[in-house]
Amino acid sequence: MKIYLRLEAPYEWARVSAKEVIAFGEVPQLADYPIGDDEEVIGVVPGEWVTTHSVSLPAKTRKQFNAALPYSLEESISEDVENMHFICPSWKAGEESRVSVVSKSKMIEWKGLATDNRLPIKQLVPEHSLIPFHDATDCSIALVGNELLANHRNGLGVSIDQEFIDVWLMDVPTNDIIAVNSEELTKKLIAMEPDRDIRFWDFGSKLSHWLEYEQALGIDLWSDTYRPRVSRVSKAMFIIPIMIIGFSLLLKFGFDVFRYFVLHAEVASVQVESKEILAKRFPAFKDVVPGSEREMMERAIASIGGPDKSKSVHNMLAQVSTILAKQRVSLSDIAYRDEELMLTCLLNDFSQVDLLSKQLNRRPNLSASLQSSASEDGKIIASYSIKQTKG
Repeated sequence: MKIYLRLEAPYEWARVSAKEVIAFGEVPQLADYPIGDDEEVIGVVPGEWVTTHSVSLPAKTRKQFNAALPYSLEESISEDVENMHFICPSWKAGEESRVSVVSKSKMIEWKGLATDNRLPIKQLVPEHSLIPFHDATDCSIALVGNELLANHRNGLGVSIDQEFIDVWLMDVPTNDIIAVNSEELTKKLIAMEPDRDIRFWDFGSKLSHWLEYEQALGIDLWSDTYRPRVSRVSKAMFIIPIMIIGFSLLLKFGFDVFRYFVLHAEVASVQVESKEILAKRFPAFKDVVPGSEREMMERAIASIGGPDKSKSVHNMLAQVSTILAKQRVSLSDIAYRDEELMLTCLLNDFSQVDLLSKQLNRRPNLSASLQSSASEDGKIIASYSIKQTKG
């Protein structure tokens, strides 16, 4: 589905499906065009701003052609070529090319209109390129108000005042058949050019009339420099999701603040309890600082040893420390609760998992059981529970 719309007043539009106009109309302003989400939008601009030329240059590459093109048309253009935008839809070395020319300022203006009014125009064409051809003719002339729009099968199109029609006809081969949409204008042209074959063909004077005929749009005035980046997604569609996200973030922030103060109180309570437990269970620990229990227990494992073979926790820590050192095992976590020593170890491979368990169980008065094992970042993480047994 395609929709054609004018970028300058009158703001006509026409919707085309399968080469048939299925709807058309006129809107008061650009933002009111009824564009569907999946429609291909083609912008139509006044032909008076676009001139077409036939150019033949001895260029071997497209790059050479593009570089020489502006200066080859310097005498045909009233403005400085540096201020003009040149479009050549097809080029072949050694062949004549059709070139459209429009001022850069006008391109910027049209881009601004499309962007400001959120018109996702994929292709931009001059209105004279939409003038249809009769099967028996080579050229068509449309009278629209006081303006004439002419389109030739060779790709040359123009928008001119009626008083300059004789000048334009000088560039049209005399054997070309011309179709005109105005009966009165047809008679006038026949009187001016009696040797030409000029015929009346009522193909209409509006955009919706012309699109009833097959279109071959070989031109697009846009380029990467001027093509607008427009999305038709309504801004209103983002409001509700943004509000939901904002509300969710607000709730999360409030919950996080609440959880912070709750956890802060819980941590303080746990630290007090930990200090009491450590002081009771591990009298060898001095200056217990809440939050540093793990580091203190690790230091204890590294330092406790010697001939003490009692069944105290200190003896259990010393035995475990000896086994870990021999197996070259690293600790990632250690805790003591419910008269169990909980170790989380970093092993080199899975074979060490059972080996370390066996080594621990061989020690007198120790009973070790594997709680879990897993692989992470190339290391094996194993958790053990160790108890003292009565000998």
